[in-house]
Amino acid sequence: MNHREWSAWLQLVGTFTLLPAALDSQLQREAGMTHFEFGVMVALSRQPDRRLQLKDLAVVANGSLSRLSHVISRLERRGWVRRTSGTKGRATYADLTDKGFQKLMATGPIHLREVRRLVFDVLTPEEVKALKQVTGRINAGLLDGIGLGELGRRARDRSRRQSC
Repeated sequence: MNHREWSAWLQLVGTFTLLPAALDSQLQREAGMTHFEFGVMVALSRQPDRRLQLKDLAVVANGSLSRLSHVISRLERRGWVRRTSGTKGRATYADLTDKGFQKLMATGPIHLREVRRLVFDVLTPEEVKALKQVTGRINAGLLDGIGLGELGRRARDRSRRQSC
């Protein structure tokens, strides 16, 4: 890596570290949930039936099945998510409950306000466009190397389209 690349890489690593911690802190303080829990609920809400098999949800949420299982248990205790079995009892699904959907809808504006403050308020419109293009290209490349099934292919294709 040359100096410019190294410097850009260090800035990106700093963003990987600082941004999730800031978002997690704010969501815990103002909404009583972690950023990961929020992401799990968003992933479920984006499905037509607000339901995903746990193995697919782990991929979408970027967490291990073990971590996801613990999170689903916490969300179940709050009444926000329910575990169900598939038709033959082999697969386990997570369903976002109506109460969970209401919590997500109440939390969304809180989260988006913080995203705006931390990211978009400090960028020009041209920088936002460049950010979308750059991250789309990086994400498409990352998703090319990972066998994520149908959900992963859709995410990869979306990233490719958005980077243009």
